[in-house]
Amino acid sequence: MNYNVRTFQARSMRDALGLVKREFGTDAVILGTRTIEPGGLGGLAGRGRVEITAAPGKPRPAPLPSTSPAAPAAAATVREPRPDIPAALYPHYVRLVQNQVAADLAADLIRRAAAQSGVGRDAGAALRAVVQEFIAQHAPRVGSNVDGEAQPRRIALVGPPGSGKTTTLAKLAAHYKARARRQVALLSLDMHRAGTLDQLRRYADLLDVPLHGVQTIDQVKAALRTPSDTLLIDTPGIGFRDQGLFARTAALLRAAHPTEIHLVLPASLTPEIQERTARAFAPLGVTRIILTRLDEVIGCGVVLNVMQRLNIALSHVTTGQNVPDDLEIACKSRLAELICPADG
Repeated sequence: MNYNVRTFQARSMRDALGLVKREFGTDAVILGTRTIEPGGLGGLAGRGRVEITAAPGKPRPAPLPSTSPAAPAAAATVREPRPDIPAALYPHYVRLVQNQVAADLAADLIRRAAAQSGVGRDAGAALRAVVQEFIAQHAPRVGSNVDGEAQPRRIALVGPPGSGKTTTLAKLAAHYKARARRQVALLSLDMHRAGTLDQLRRYADLLDVPLHGVQTIDQVKAALRTPSDTLLIDTPGIGFRDQGLFARTAALLRAAHPTEIHLVLPASLTPEIQERTARAFAPLGVTRIILTRLDEVIGCGVVLNVMQRLNIALSHVTTGQNVPDDLEIACKSRLAELICPADG
């Protein structure tokens, strides 16, 4: 059967999905997605474009054979060989894949859930429990529990250009000051990019917190004398090939003695670029990941894929540009509910 398959491109996943919905309606079938990286600096100098391949939801392609009465309608949107899982749990597998959990990982999670609960009514609850267990195994320090912590913290954010470090830093500052009641100060190591310090200064003025912009190790040491129990450190966006900036940032970070270094990683990047980025920033001593732009992906299941591939503790996710909103602590129960909701 000949389907009206089309490819749509836009600057963000949200815009691309809007084009799909306008063309094919809310029943559109997503056949594939990819991020077209921009040129320069290893593909990280700026933002690329998002491409979605889609088709009308009706007429639907013939479903795969199944003994489950619920499987045919769901199976229409999954274009992969049926995995070796109980047929009655296939709809749960389809929903995971539709939420962008990698197919092999989705099948493995389903098998674990089946081993715990069989294929009865409790399969959905068992699956959410398995997802929570997976998150705990792959990120044993998931979340930050910052509200109850008393010891001083120095938290540095690092990452490629355009990953959202400065905006995320402002969100964290608002969280620590307004919700956790911490004494917050900001330190910027990003003095070479025009406008960055001005943007951070506006946030600092709104939050009424001190801000220090530094360029030398002596200036870093002087800034550390500012009273605070939570110091948030902004760094310049570093491309893969900018070894000079990398070395300079590493030296300033060592002088700041951060207790945590969070890699700010866009969820919308391709898996290959995410892995390459994690390897590139590993020498800085990355301890956690903040996954940004979760609002620009089709499904929150990408969180599990990142955990499996990188095996680095996840601290937060961001779901938009609004400060201080659109920031969530990575709680395993909350993430599990986003990936396989109770009504799913």
